[in-house]
Amino acid sequence: MKMEFGLRGHDIADNFDDMCITAEKNKVKKLQFALAKTMTEVNFDEVGYDAQLSRKIKEKLDSHGLHISVLGCYINPVAQDKDFLAAQLKRFKNFLYYAKDFSADVIGTETGALETLEKTRSEENYLAFLENFRPIIKEAEKIGVTVGIEPVYSLTIYDPQRMRRFIDDINSPALGVILDVSNMIHPVTRHMQSDIINDAFDLFGDKIKAIHLKDFTFDGDEKHFAVAGTGELMTELIFDRIAERGINPEIILDETNLSLYEDSLKALNAIL
Repeated sequence: MKMEFGLRGHDIADNFDDMCITAEKNKVKKLQFALAKTMTEVNFDEVGYDAQLSRKIKEKLDSHGLHISVLGCYINPVAQDKDFLAAQLKRFKNFLYYAKDFSADVIGTETGALETLEKTRSEENYLAFLENFRPIIKEAEKIGVTVGIEPVYSLTIYDPQRMRRFIDDINSPALGVILDVSNMIHPVTRHMQSDIINDAFDLFGDKIKAIHLKDFTFDGDEKHFAVAGTGELMTELIFDRIAERGINPEIILDETNLSLYEDSLKALNAIL
């Protein structure tokens, strides 16, 4: 099995031009591209969707042979301040059009949190998230864009079962999943990793559009970053389940800068 691994744009460089040049120089072809983190000179809340700007960005990406695997637009879709929430949802709707212009495989977000884990995981908060996200999915359906939801232990969608519920409730071909197993691993769930991986692939393997490989180690209850393929992340199981399901998700090495890229590739290819 062969895989091509991408990087996050803002792990390559902190501005758009340098990101494009450096990615091509280092033979990185696939990106998770967070517009707001890479094009910091643009206030996207003020600009909204700008077709001319979008076209210029796409032309630049194409000139360097770069493909957008994931367009990052990470918002808090359960924010309690109504004005802030409205601005967050508006930003995401605008970014749907950037995702379409860039031919991104998926546009991704996490699912937000309230002030406590109990409130975040409450039925009331889940239903609020569902209601807030329905118009976004409808807009995505209309223009042919896939929205990727990323489950995280401390957020509204926090495990494979809650993700499956959301998929069923939304019931849309425009909804996909960004699977970051590490984000569901906490000291409480550390020993459940194989179950989490298998449940994800069993419950919605066909919906997994992108995977973050973000490796980690634990020192007691302290979780630490590790080079992809060298830590406690069950990377081999993830690869096995990808092959078994016959899917081809985009693979992004999360939190991996260029100084670690070659080491990551060696470790991952050894596993493959």
